[in-house]
Amino acid sequence: MKKLIASVAVLVPSVAFAAQPITDANSLVFKLTSIGNTVIGILIAFAVIYIIYNVVRFIMASGEGRAEIRANIGWGIVGLAVILSIWGLVAILTNTFQTDTRAPIQDYPVNPNPPIIQ
Repeated sequence: MKKLIASVAVLVPSVAFAAQPITDANSLVFKLTSIGNTVIGILIAFAVIYIIYNVVRFIMASGEGRAEIRANIGWGIVGLAVILSIWGLVAILTNTFQTDTRAPIQDYPVNPNPPIIQ
């Protein structure tokens, strides 16, 4: 069951992005940026949950296990900093090379006769 849930979680973005074909470099960058932002958001959520979990454990722990939990909190903060740094680096590279992170407008179908609302 866990493998099924993990497989669905991994494959859902690829199905959602399958509706728009890659036509040029900008559409490729758009898809990669969208996937990257989703992954980074999930990683940030996991890192924050990990830090909060260890802070609660640290508060509830007695004297013998606090050093290990304190190290886990530190590593969680380091991991969060690395994740945010990668996110910032991607934003810097996207802005430096002036790639468009929005979906190309011409790929969407346009109704030549829109309904008139009276």
